[in-house]
Amino acid sequence: MRFGVLGPLAVWDDDGAPVRVPETKVRALLADLLLYEGRPVPADLLVDDIWGEAVPANPANALQAKVSQLRRAIGRDRVTHQPAGYRLRLDGGAAEVDAAGFRELAGQARGEADARARAAVLTRALALWRGEPYADFADEEFVRPAAQRLAEERLAVVEELAEARLD
Repeated sequence: MRFGVLGPLAVWDDDGAPVRVPETKVRALLADLLLYEGRPVPADLLVDDIWGEAVPANPANALQAKVSQLRRAIGRDRVTHQPAGYRLRLDGGAAEVDAAGFRELAGQARGEADARARAAVLTRALALWRGEPYADFADEEFVRPAAQRLAEERLAVVEELAEARLD
């Protein structure tokens, strides 16, 4: 399974077919879990991020319902619960999340001595982008710092690509 945050939130199965993640709150839950790159996220933080000021009457039950919907979409074993909170299990490393793949390719390019090879790897890194990072949730406070950081990283890679092409 692969996850995309370099543009609108997207999920693809192992064959590359799109996986539908229903409802905005479930998609927001997935985006929030992806921000933490496989680390546990406390339930109260997830509730704050997903519902903001409009917290439901029973936030724990509401969150559990969204987690169940997400598990149905991406697989029960993908979202785990532990005392520290909920965690998105990412087994595939950089290949599983496009942002991690982008960072890995950018780092690989920086190690290339040959300008043509560096430009080729940077081009592959930039090809992972499908739009603004976390585009569906760009207005949400919980996503803004990560989206800004990714946009800055993209700009740096664009500049590095221009330099590599000049070389």
